[in-house]
Amino acid sequence: MTVFSRFILFLLIALPIVYVAAALFNGEDPVANVKGWLGMDEPEPREENYEIPPPDDQQQEQLQDLRMENERLKLELERCRTEQSS
Repeated sequence: MTVFSRFILFLLIALPIVYVAAALFNGEDPVANVKGWLGMDEPEPREENYEIPPPDDQQQEQLQDLRMENERLKLELERCRTEQSS
């Protein structure tokens, strides 16, 4: 193993230990700091206020048409069920 590879191996082991010690000495949370850098911290809850706009005339007409079709299909289904059971 070369001197440079030993140095790199030493840094890989020593730097995290030194960082944690320094962060704790300063009164910080080292894990929270790292999570903040990586974007893994908890997202702040957002207030979602959705206001549904009142339907306009075209939407009201479509809604009425769909309700009428729904009632027509219900009646047709009931008629088919009674014919089938007879």
